[in-house]
Amino acid sequence: MQDVAYPGTKEAGALASFTVFAYNQEAFVRDSIRGAFGQEYRPLEVILSDDASSDRTFEIMQEEARSAPPGIHVVLNRNPRNLGIAEHINRVIGLARGEFVVLSAADDISLPHRTGMSVRALRDDPQGRLVLHATVLNVAADGTPLHLRRNPHREIFGSPAQVVARDAYLTGSSVVLRRGMYADFPPLNADVVNEDKVTAFRCAFHGGAVYIDEPLVHYRAGVGVSTLHGDILSGREDPVREARYVRTGLARRLSVLGQMRVDAGSGPLAGKVPGEVLRAIEVEAKGLRRALAFMDDPRASRLPGLFAAAGFGRKTLKIALLGMAPRLYHRYKVLRHRPARSAGGRTGRP
Repeated sequence: MQDVAYPGTKEAGALASFTVFAYNQEAFVRDSIRGAFGQEYRPLEVILSDDASSDRTFEIMQEEARSAPPGIHVVLNRNPRNLGIAEHINRVIGLARGEFVVLSAADDISLPHRTGMSVRALRDDPQGRLVLHATVLNVAADGTPLHLRRNPHREIFGSPAQVVARDAYLTGSSVVLRRGMYADFPPLNADVVNEDKVTAFRCAFHGGAVYIDEPLVHYRAGVGVSTLHGDILSGREDPVREARYVRTGLARRLSVLGQMRVDAGSGPLAGKVPGEVLRAIEVEAKGLRRALAFMDDPRASRLPGLFAAAGFGRKTLKIALLGMAPRLYHRYKVLRHRPARSAGGRTGRP
């Protein structure tokens, strides 16, 4: 793609596509769009994409689009039906014209230098890596700062085997990538929610990911689409809610492994995934299917198969307890989180 000059400067840069993905986020989308329009980088297109929201999300997008700064090309998209996270990403990648794509959820706010710093880091990377992510600042729903969140896997993204074994993920809210990381690969399967884990697998075969250890995004914790607007995270001392949380995690992990299999069979990775990595994917997928089957129909007769396929670890024991003895699980959680009492009857540690 031919470089063009930044307006008002002598510097040249490749087009970047800043994408804002939204679904029923009328409370936050305006701030997210203003963060996109506040980006200092040029040339820039901003894609505002709504996944058939039932609230005023798209109307707010239309309102904000009228005030786009000069020099920013705005693309407005509204899906005629709800596609879900994966197919929404597929759709927006198809709309993007930039060499670099900035991924942004409609409840997060990007700092003005995010695009410029990210593009420069990718273009200047001596290893030629295709993906970048960064530390983020977690904030509450009202924007109150909480804490910095650094990615715990940032040292292993160059190893496909470790990415699979450790269920590694990029910090999805801060990802910037060369468009080919999606456009050249098979489309995401419709059931994929954790696209950051799929990207982690893909980039492991291209030298890993660039990491910037400073916050480029304010991430609203617990309100996003992937957490069902925080609902799957609440009330986890209740065994019914906790079982739903665990089952959701198992199903999402299985969908990521399914996408890994698709990626390994076609596109840039075809024939390049080592046999031991493919076997590790299949072994884990088998264990997950057994665990899901048990959670859907918990019976004592299924326990040997569950432990044989998924191992005898803490997570498997938790699944067995939730399925066979939910009241015992609830009692354990209550006792574990009961405040310690001192000899004088006061709560807290002495």
